[in-house]
Amino acid sequence: MMKDTSLTKEQMACVYAWLAQLFSRERDDESLGLLQSSEMAEWFAVLKGEPLLEAQVLLLEAKIAALKVREDATLELAADFCSLFLMSDKHAALPYASAHLEGGPNYGVIKQLLSDAGMQVSDTFSESADHLAIFIELLSHLHFSLAEAGPRHQQVDALRRETLAGLLRWLPEFTTKCCRYDDFGFYGALSQLLLALVRLDNQR
Repeated sequence: MMKDTSLTKEQMACVYAWLAQLFSRERDDESLGLLQSSEMAEWFAVLKGEPLLEAQVLLLEAKIAALKVREDATLELAADFCSLFLMSDKHAALPYASAHLEGGPNYGVIKQLLSDAGMQVSDTFSESADHLAIFIELLSHLHFSLAEAGPRHQQVDALRRETLAGLLRWLPEFTTKCCRYDDFGFYGALSQLLLALVRLDNQR
């Protein structure tokens, strides 16, 4: 049975799009300022209206507040991003499905999902197709599509469920590693919010 949430399909799509950006590249001064803005505080208030996300949003807000007093916050957060997501040693949380699933690279599944949704990986995105941001961006696209009434509603929802199932095969392990190896905790908190959102979405 599908459980109702306080978030609309459009809001879910927007959260996924926002998270995809945060996991795809380092933050600059402008994007860091946006995280600390009153507009973002209002958006977080909306997310906290969903009980299953409240604790994770509160944790993320605490990490964002800590950034305000962190020396060279932009540079340090960029260093956190690089050490967590771009290194290949054991003290990292690589954002690729193939890094967490047995059998090595398996790009066929996500590429088929993208094809079925009428999407493809942009040439400007230099990462492999099984990058976390691709999964999240696909979920954002599917939720925007679901918000529009149309004959493909059931097909789009089936793609959403299939994408969620594929992501949940490795996202918990990724989140655990984020929390373990992110000493400052911003990306650890962000990954916990993403996992809570995906689990909430999977209940719908």
